[in-house]
Amino acid sequence: MHVPSEMHYNELKLLVLRIFSDQGLMNSLAVAARLGAAGVELEMHAVRMALMRYYKQGLLSRERKLGMYVYGLSDRGVRRLEWLESVSQRKHGSGAN
Repeated sequence: MHVPSEMHYNELKLLVLRIFSDQGLMNSLAVAARLGAAGVELEMHAVRMALMRYYKQGLLSRERKLGMYVYGLSDRGVRRLEWLESVSQRKHGSGAN
């Protein structure tokens, strides 16, 4: 699946936050690889811009290591992920399995 135009506003955010929730600290290359494994192909610039945007929104923490930024899920990002998950479940049914 090629993304940006096919995803709704919060879908990429939800996917990225889920990735950080599962994986912990990552650089943009690792995030791009995880997105690709999920069927979401984005140019590296788009991945980096999304990560910067989520960092500026306070959803991700960021530090520089070996010349690259490494991102992680912030407390605010955890709360936003929980909210996005609840909205997604309501949108797609009760979420009962």
